[in-house]
Amino acid sequence: MRFDHTGYVVSDTDATAAAIKIFFPVIIRYKEQINAQQVLITLLATADGNNQVELVEPLKSNIHLQSMLKKSGKSSLPYHICFVVNNFDEQYQEMKSAGWIVLTRPFNAFKSDHRASHLYHPDAGIIEIMSGAL
Repeated sequence: MRFDHTGYVVSDTDATAAAIKIFFPVIIRYKEQINAQQVLITLLATADGNNQVELVEPLKSNIHLQSMLKKSGKSSLPYHICFVVNNFDEQYQEMKSAGWIVLTRPFNAFKSDHRASHLYHPDAGIIEIMSGAL
């Protein structure tokens, strides 16, 4: 298992990307629509490529994330941290057995062999797990 990125839910990807460009100047992905989550994903990296941040801009149909932003009164919120896991199915079941609540059922994101899921625990917040490297 390894840490992969931190995710932020944002109302305006371009504004947030401009604000953090000094830290994350490299655009890996830009506003790729992920239908399973009803979001636009932008993945940014540090100049050396060692660190990444994911900007998650909800589509209008994503009422949950739209509501998070609206309730906060902010245009950007910490959302999740993400780990790449060695055995996705095993890690997913282990987390569920330990009381983690599934927020997004496993879905294929960028590639058909790339599976991901977001899980929540009241003592830890939201963790995304995903299989393999992107």
